[in-house]
Amino acid sequence: MKKVNYAAIDIGSNAVRLLIKSVNEEGSPEGLLRKVQLIRIPLRLGEDFTTGEISEGKAEKLIRLMKAYKQLMKIFEVRN
Repeated sequence: MKKVNYAAIDIGSNAVRLLIKSVNEEGSPEGLLRKVQLIRIPLRLGEDFTTGEISEGKAEKLIRLMKAYKQLMKIFEVRN
């Protein structure tokens, strides 16, 4: 069985994280799942919670970050 990479993105009030894991063959000494990459970027989205909206500047940063994560997922050949 070929290794397959999967990704998860967690958008929190303080940071946005990208976790990439590889699914290994059963019986592999590494186990079934192996962490390939974990990236954490502190955007501090929660600073805007008092206004009830995310500011335009933070929204633009979030969009840029999602585009960067998309490129990283292509590099690590994450399955669609």
